[in-house]
Amino acid sequence: MLTADRQTIKMADARKKRIVLTLEQKINAIKRLDQGTPAYKIASEMGVGKTQIQSLRKRKAELMTDYENNVPAESKRRRYLTGNEEINELTLKWVHDAVSRRINVTGPLIQAKALEFAQSLNKTDFRASKGWLESFKQRNNLVYGTMSGERGDVNIKCVDDWKNKLSELCDGYDEKDILNMDETGLFFKDTSRQTFHFKGDDCAGGKRSKERITVLLCASSTGEKFKPLVIGKSKQPRCFKNIKPEQLPVHYYYNKKAWMNSMIYEDYLKKTE
Repeated sequence: MLTADRQTIKMADARKKRIVLTLEQKINAIKRLDQGTPAYKIASEMGVGKTQIQSLRKRKAELMTDYENNVPAESKRRRYLTGNEEINELTLKWVHDAVSRRINVTGPLIQAKALEFAQSLNKTDFRASKGWLESFKQRNNLVYGTMSGERGDVNIKCVDDWKNKLSELCDGYDEKDILNMDETGLFFKDTSRQTFHFKGDDCAGGKRSKERITVLLCASSTGEKFKPLVIGKSKQPRCFKNIKPEQLPVHYYYNKKAWMNSMIYEDYLKKTE
């Protein structure tokens, strides 16, 4: 009877779902082992077996490499060697360099670079397939998005220097006379760069509209907002039918390229006095 009870207990234990630790939990366990914490204590706190914690020491180098290469911390999958580790490492270094230099990195470009590295290493059986690309992105936590703005081109040192000079330049002026002005191009017929598409089809766009107007916005440091400035190409656009430009809620100017020039800028400043 006692033997049957023991077998029942063993069968119940075998049916228990094995707890799989995430990469972050494994790294924390390794750090605690290095600090001298007993394996049985760590195992008890994490709800796993002592052997599972002790085995992490043998895989320390592999796990630390994954962690340093930005493998998702919540990942529970064990990394298996595929024979392409050298290609993957070189490709990842190239991606890091390209991203740091604000180069647009796409899937086909990553595949092309991987093939170049494979050829240089005489890996003739490497194909850089879509499956390889998906695994590479997941393993290195890469996601696809749309680049916005030009903040990557901002020199932080210049910003700090300008902040220090700004108070000196504004000294002696009333706050209402200190203005913040910015000019931008508005591509009013352009569409979004992202779109839904059917899975498996190419997501390729057509020719993008280049029609634009120039818009200038201005406000004082006291919060007073001035009438915006708009520069178009036509003296009397079709949309102005039966409307006089003087009646618009903006200062409207025009020239052949819809660009700002010194004459327009000077005239606008006089109107904001």
